[in-house]
Amino acid sequence: MDKTKTSKKPKASSKKSLKHFKPDTAILLNKKLVAETLVECLLRNDIDTFQDVLVSHLRALSKTDLAQKTGLGRRTLYDLIEGKKFDPRLSTLSAILSKIAG
Repeated sequence: MDKTKTSKKPKASSKKSLKHFKPDTAILLNKKLVAETLVECLLRNDIDTFQDVLVSHLRALSKTDLAQKTGLGRRTLYDLIEGKKFDPRLSTLSAILSKIAG
């Protein structure tokens, strides 16, 4: 029996990564809608959706402007967005949520 030839070069994945998914920015920049959604998530104890909405909103914003307005460092914001573990301090969430609600 002859051996089957296999390609040594891996093929590109046909699935696109969700990390680079760009949802409708107009919806994510709507502060009122985002704030209402976050409050609803907290009332329902739905932390996963809370995280998804908050991170999506933060991705749509300018990190430099947000850092200046909240007093948080840009690195803190990027850690929230890119971090594998979502465990922000209450003071961090408070600063971001007051900016969203304001």
